[in-house]
Amino acid sequence: MIKVVAFDLDDTLWDVAPVIRRAEAKLDDWLTANIEALKFTVTSMRDLRKQVIDENPQLINRITEFRRCIIERAIVLSSIDQATATMQSHQAIEVFLQARNQIELFEGAEEVLVGLTRRYTLGALTNGNADIKRLGLGHIFSFAFCAEAVGAPKPAHHLFLAALKHTGIKATEMIYVGDDPRLDIDAARSLGLYTIWMDRGTRSAGEYKANAIVTRVSELPGAIATIEQMSESS
Repeated sequence: MIKVVAFDLDDTLWDVAPVIRRAEAKLDDWLTANIEALKFTVTSMRDLRKQVIDENPQLINRITEFRRCIIERAIVLSSIDQATATMQSHQAIEVFLQARNQIELFEGAEEVLVGLTRRYTLGALTNGNADIKRLGLGHIFSFAFCAEAVGAPKPAHHLFLAALKHTGIKATEMIYVGDDPRLDIDAARSLGLYTIWMDRGTRSAGEYKANAIVTRVSELPGAIATIEQMSESS
């Protein structure tokens, strides 16, 4: 019996590319307005990525802190003292996160998700830094884990194991829905979870075959029902 349906977020429930573009534009605007001496834009800061990660390799799995440290380094390299740079980088990353969590769900997604909450516990498992509370989706998702919090991104099993421990269920009692065949489908299937591939037509299938494939969120209830029948007969 399926008890939990967990979701990837970015590119599964909304298109993330325009979200990040808007967030970076707002960050650029804030930096320009608040740090006159800054010699970098968000785009040119990317040249600092290797420098920062070489000095702090532990940041590779901490995407929010990694971005903040890049901003801090850019401020320091603009001849601003370290204490001020640290303070301003925290302010800047908050501006980015606020904008990063202003998303537009795919058409019909909220209605479908609310409907699913009447039968299943819903959760979110993401490599990104979207935040359920900031997104205003706390009424839909009962739990949420991000890679930064559990210590490793998909395809590592950390996120899935955190969800299983939190809910107290077996792998065969959970369905995971994601758009990435390797990070989502292969990773979840290798642990024994049922999977639904949200196929946006931009990626090739991975090593494992998803238990169901959909192209729109509106198809999820039917796909979940099919897996329910599959799980009950196995």
